[in-house]
Amino acid sequence: MRAAILACLLLASAARADEIDDFLQREMARNHIPGAAVAVVKDGKLVKLAAYGMADLENNVPVSVQSAFQIASSTKLFSSTLLMQLAGEGKVDLDAPVSRYVPEAPESWRAITVRQLAAHASGMPPGPPDADLPDAAAAVKAALAKPLAKAPGEVAAYGSDDFSVLTYIMEKVTGKTLPELIAERITRPLGMTATRFDKVSIGKDRIVVSSGIVPGRVQTYQLVQGEQQSYRFLYPWYTISAGGMFSSAQDMGAFLLGISSNTLLPQPLQEKMWAPYQLNSGKPASFALGWTVSTYRGERQVGHSGGPALADVVWYPAKKLGIAVLTNQRRMSPVLAHGVANFYLPAPAFLKDSGIADSQPARTAALKTLLLALASGKADSAQFSNPAMAKELNEWYPYQLGAMPPLGRLVLLSETEGKRVYRAVHGETQSVRWTVAYSPDGKISELELADE
Repeated sequence: MRAAILACLLLASAARADEIDDFLQREMARNHIPGAAVAVVKDGKLVKLAAYGMADLENNVPVSVQSAFQIASSTKLFSSTLLMQLAGEGKVDLDAPVSRYVPEAPESWRAITVRQLAAHASGMPPGPPDADLPDAAAAVKAALAKPLAKAPGEVAAYGSDDFSVLTYIMEKVTGKTLPELIAERITRPLGMTATRFDKVSIGKDRIVVSSGIVPGRVQTYQLVQGEQQSYRFLYPWYTISAGGMFSSAQDMGAFLLGISSNTLLPQPLQEKMWAPYQLNSGKPASFALGWTVSTYRGERQVGHSGGPALADVVWYPAKKLGIAVLTNQRRMSPVLAHGVANFYLPAPAFLKDSGIADSQPARTAALKTLLLALASGKADSAQFSNPAMAKELNEWYPYQLGAMPPLGRLVLLSETEGKRVYRAVHGETQSVRWTVAYSPDGKISELELADE
């Protein structure tokens, strides 16, 4: 009897694995992704590890589970885990003013805390990186000269100098470089042999780029006018804590196992790392300490994407479920990890909710027609108060909508003057939430998609 039960479990696991393979290969074809890899951790075990397609089209190199993909902003998962380790050891005080570690900080910085840096809530302005800055100390010096864009804690604004300042602080309190710290505290203890930084630099003549060797480096591509083009985003040395890492599916699986087993951080510190930052308004931000925080299928979700979808990493604490999907197609949205999660997370109970009474069913019917067109990138611009909106929506939303079953029904959840919130149910088990605002002439002035 025991042997029969085990055989059934193995067959069920194999069937699920085949479904994941089918889903990812189907999405690769639909979105022109040359290569991809996936790792799934469940209940402390690596239950799925696979690679697909090509890592290098020019040299005909296939992807393996040890191929090193550029994971872009998913690097923040490692940097933030390192920061939380240092905080747990008392080397960094998350609620201390940044001026404790940067004494030359101007008066405008005096209210900024280390926690706000990690939550992108410092108020520092966004801006393109300066590739000529040699290190984090030089980046901090440059940041000191810029006026704040917002008051500290007012908003969580992505893409500022926050993580460069964090790098400087962590290096200052330890006397070691960020790559040394990550290798010493995370990658070596977990046996992550493919994870590293490439030490890229741009020559003074601006025509020569040099970098360290990354064994098994995966080339990144973007589709332009129907043809694949090689693409490379350069992370200057002082920005690497925000996005300069290369890693493999096997290594990302090891990282998720390190989270699952509390090897990297004890559970109480993990919870502190994943606590949403509270803005000055009292509202929670979508960022915790470097990790994004949200819900999916009714489950608390933490993680980070990068590229925007060269890496897509999610962790569901209550389910002990972690998923990392790596790809080499730049023109993508981070939807593949959710697609894999659908094979493990049950359909949420809220899909049975009937919503509120619809006083304008014709408006709902028109919206459904629009969303069906949007799934294939063919939404009519005449339905928007600003026709230019349609171009961007038609470009990006098909990535997510096309990965789900066809839209079945719209459920009206709330309605205020000029604004409606709907649940769009796709198939029997998947949904997203739409917020729609209408101008006085009845055209759509806002259309925002959110997971739920």
